[in-house]
Amino acid sequence: MSVPQTQTVSGAPAVVKPKSDSGPGKGNWRQRLRLWSGLILFAFCVSHFLNHSLGMISVSAMEKGSLWHYWVWRNPVVESLLLLAAFTHVCLALWRTAKRSTLKIPPWEFAQLVLGLYIPWTLIPHVTVTMGLAKNFGFIPSYHQMLTILWPDHAFTQIVLLLVVWIHAMIGLHFWLRLYPWYRRFKFLALAFAIAMPVTAIWGFVEGARRLALAKDVSIKVTPEQMDWAYEATIQLRAIVFGLIAISLFGILFRYLVNLSSRRLTITYPGGLSVKAKPGATLLEISRMNDVPIASVCGGRARCSTCRVKVLDGADLLDDPAKPESAVLGRISAGDNVRLACQIRPQKNLEVQPLVPVKASATTRESVKDAYYWGVEQDVVVMFVDLRNFTKITEAQLAYDVVHLLNSYLDQSAAAIRAEGGYVDKFIGDGIMAIFGMDTGVKNGARQALRASKRIEEVMQSLDAEKGPQFRDPIRLGIGLHVGSAILGRIGSTGSSGGLTALGDVVNTASRLEAENKNHGSFLAVSKDVVDAAEAVVTDAETSEIRLRGKEIPLQILLLKGLDTVQIPDGDATTDA
Repeated sequence: MSVPQTQTVSGAPAVVKPKSDSGPGKGNWRQRLRLWSGLILFAFCVSHFLNHSLGMISVSAMEKGSLWHYWVWRNPVVESLLLLAAFTHVCLALWRTAKRSTLKIPPWEFAQLVLGLYIPWTLIPHVTVTMGLAKNFGFIPSYHQMLTILWPDHAFTQIVLLLVVWIHAMIGLHFWLRLYPWYRRFKFLALAFAIAMPVTAIWGFVEGARRLALAKDVSIKVTPEQMDWAYEATIQLRAIVFGLIAISLFGILFRYLVNLSSRRLTITYPGGLSVKAKPGATLLEISRMNDVPIASVCGGRARCSTCRVKVLDGADLLDDPAKPESAVLGRISAGDNVRLACQIRPQKNLEVQPLVPVKASATTRESVKDAYYWGVEQDVVVMFVDLRNFTKITEAQLAYDVVHLLNSYLDQSAAAIRAEGGYVDKFIGDGIMAIFGMDTGVKNGARQALRASKRIEEVMQSLDAEKGPQFRDPIRLGIGLHVGSAILGRIGSTGSSGGLTALGDVVNTASRLEAENKNHGSFLAVSKDVVDAAEAVVTDAETSEIRLRGKEIPLQILLLKGLDTVQIPDGDATTDA
C-alpha cells in the first residue's frame, strides 16, 4: 500500500502523491503473517472457484480440472502450508478482534469482520467431508460425489459460503491495494474480475449439479456411519472455533468493563472539542467511540499514514513509535510531534490535530462537521483574473471614476464566477482568485471555469463599450486556469465561518498562467489539463510550454485571444473524472 508524502504548508503536512512502498512485507510481524496467510488462502479460492466454473462446460471438465487443482493443493508440502495458513489467519484475526476496544468501526471493516466470523459455520462441514472423510476413510471427494451429496438440499448453503468467502477476500484485497497507483489504473478490470469469478463459479456449480441430478447414475460412496462421523466432527470443530470467537468477543466486553472503573483522561481536538476516554484504547478507537472523524484507509494496520495526527500537547508522555509506525512516519518525513492515531495508546491527557480530513457522518458532533476547518486536500480548478494595465488606465482620472470602474469590473466578474458555480476566494487589488469544483468534482469544475471565462469575456466587452471617453485605453482582462491538488481550509480565528482559501502549487501555477497573457497578448491562458478534464474542444489556440520550479516536465498551455472557438459540453458530467 502506498503512503502519502507530505509538503509543509503553513505548518501543516499535506498529502501529495502516494507511492508504492507498502506491501506484504510492511507492518509488524502479525500483520505480515495475516496478510501472507490470507493471500495463500485467496490463491486456493481462486483455483477452486475456477475449477467450479468448468461446470459450465461439463462435469467431466470439472473432474479433469480437479486433477490439476488437487495435484497442486493436495501435495503434502503445499497442503501443510495451506492448513498452516488457515490456522494462522484465523488465530490472528481472532487476536486482532480481541484487542479491539470498540466495535465502532467503518462499515467495510465491520462487514469484513462479520463475514470472517461467519465463514467457519459453513466451511467446517465442507472441510470435514472433503478432507476428513478422505483422510480417515479413503473417500475421494470427486465432483460426481460432492455435487450429488450437496444437490439440492445443501446447494444454497454452499452458494452462500462461496459468496461470503469471496466478498470477505475482496474487501481485504481492495483496502490493501487501493493506494497503489497501478491498482487505480486497473480498478475497473479488477471490479470485472471480482464480479465474474463468483458468477461463473456458481453457474458452473449449479449447472454441473443439475446435470448429475438429471442423469441419476451416481452412487454415493459414503456410508451412514461415515456421515455420522463427519457430523460429530463438525459439531466438535464448530464448538472449538466458535468458542474461540466467543472468547475474542468477550475480550472486547471485558476491556470495556475494566475501563469503566479505570481512571479517565482527556483528548482535546481542534475547535475546543474535548472527550473523556479510558487508557488502553488507541487514539483512533477513542475518536471513533466519540464520533470524532479520523481518516484510516488501512483500517488501523499502520500501512498508510492517513490517521496521522499532530500532537500539540502531551507528545512526551507517549511511548516511542514501534518499528511499523516509525517506518511509515519516516517515509512521509513527519516531524517529531506527528504520530499515527492507530498506534498510540494515550495514558495521559493529550491535545491533537488530525492532519488528513475525513467526511463527517450524520452522527458526528456539530463542532467537527466543517471539514474545511480541519483542512481538506482535493483536486480543484483555480482561476486568476486580472485587469490589464490598471495603473496606466487610471492615470489622471478622478477617484470616483477609478473606483466605479474597478467595482463594476469586480462585481460583474464575481457574479459571472458565482453564476457558474465557482467560489470567489479573494480580491487582490484589481485581481480575483476563484475556485471551481469543490463540490462538483474536477470534470464539472473545469467546465464551470471555462463557462465562467466566457461570461467574463462578455463582462470585458461590456466594460470596454461603456467605459466613457475619459478612459482612452481599452479595457482588457486576463485569465489563468489550472487544475491540481490544493489544500482547502478556513484561515482565521477559531470558530470563524469564513476565510476559506486554497493553498498549494496549483494556485501558484494558475497565477503564473494569468501572467503569461501579457507575453502573448491573449485573454485566456489555460493548461491542457483543464481542457482535457472538461472534455472541451479548443481550436485556433496558440500552444506553448512553461517550466515550473521543481517540475521536470514542462506544462502544456493553450493561449486564446477570444473564446468563440471553445466548445464546452452542455450540462454537468454525471460521473466525474
